[in-house]
Amino acid sequence: MKITNMLLGDSLNHTIYCERYLNDSKGRFEDYSEVDPKFDPKGSMPIVALPYTLLSPENCIVLQDHPSVELKIWAHIGHKYRFFWHPDIVREGLEVCGAVNSQPTGSTRTLLTEDPFRVYIKTDLDKKHFRFVRRLRRSSVEHSIAICSELRSMFDEYSPCMARYSFLPESLGVVVIGGKYEGSGTLYREAKPFPDVKERRIIMPYHSLYAPDPNAPEDLPLLAQLVNLHGRNDKIGYFVSEIVGPVLEAWNLLVSRCGLLPELHGQNSLLELDMDLKPKRIVHRDFQSTYSDSRIRVGIGLKPFSKHVAGTEIGTTVQSQYSNVFDSLIGRYLLSRMTKVFCHSFNDDYTRVANAIKEYHHRIPEWKVSDFPATTYRFGGTAKEQNENDVVLVNTGITPEFR
Repeated sequence: MKITNMLLGDSLNHTIYCERYLNDSKGRFEDYSEVDPKFDPKGSMPIVALPYTLLSPENCIVLQDHPSVELKIWAHIGHKYRFFWHPDIVREGLEVCGAVNSQPTGSTRTLLTEDPFRVYIKTDLDKKHFRFVRRLRRSSVEHSIAICSELRSMFDEYSPCMARYSFLPESLGVVVIGGKYEGSGTLYREAKPFPDVKERRIIMPYHSLYAPDPNAPEDLPLLAQLVNLHGRNDKIGYFVSEIVGPVLEAWNLLVSRCGLLPELHGQNSLLELDMDLKPKRIVHRDFQSTYSDSRIRVGIGLKPFSKHVAGTEIGTTVQSQYSNVFDSLIGRYLLSRMTKVFCHSFNDDYTRVANAIKEYHHRIPEWKVSDFPATTYRFGGTAKEQNENDVVLVNTGITPEFR
């Protein structure tokens, strides 16, 4: 893909193209997923019909945090709420009241609707995909919306230091009450970042920066194109400060100001560009698996969360959770991949660039707030070996690269 092409047409169509096709997932879809391969985001199915039923207020719980007017109007018909499920699972007994055309995203169980209203819909997909079974139960919907509320409130208190951070609000959830699907949820994620900006912006997942375009293999990676456009006199400086920098700043901001450990890997982090194709903000999405540090939250007067509290799960500690989220999910899966592509594109030395990223990290005043161990931790087994959703984090003995 030529990055200049993103200036043409509907910017959200470019986003979903990057989402589906510029992703360097390894192996065949069916090797790591129980989901039917026809729902592979890279597959040949251009549109997925996403079925829904209509739930009356007495048959559902509606959870929300300042959803947009447009979403509130669209999410219900008459006095009933749309409840969606992924078409690869069966919902016997639920009347199919309609279907919405959508496209799968990189997570597979979250889909982006087509016109006339664009919204991401996260479904309760009770099948193993990559490492985990992708359930979406009431506790997860509540957690996601609580995180969304927390992030929204941060802008009221800390807006001057949040110029390069934004998020996609998970602002509305519908959970079934009663019957065989009790507790099953649908979560609506809005397509416009918060805070809203008036001028047109372009958004791309971070994984699309380093992954090749299968339909244009001769094109340089988008990361290299951005650096060539704007970093001519100092390529490494531009890469570190303008592309990597927002990720590091977001990590330190959320840890220090609200005790959150955001999973800012290549799928959950998006880069927002202006019409000059200059990076403006990181766009953070998907809060279901966000861990928190109760010690920080209590210390700054915030109520601890009840779900995904660092150090409370068997096989983990607070320090191992910090390391797994930052060193593995962010460092190994995002920063290392971007650094390798940068070095390959500009014939630079990996260690030199990694050290430049670490130095930038250490210049962020809040970087010492994180409770990191001396070495790095990651999941103890492979994705195929993973049983259900319990995890064990193991010490690799490896020195961290980026902190």
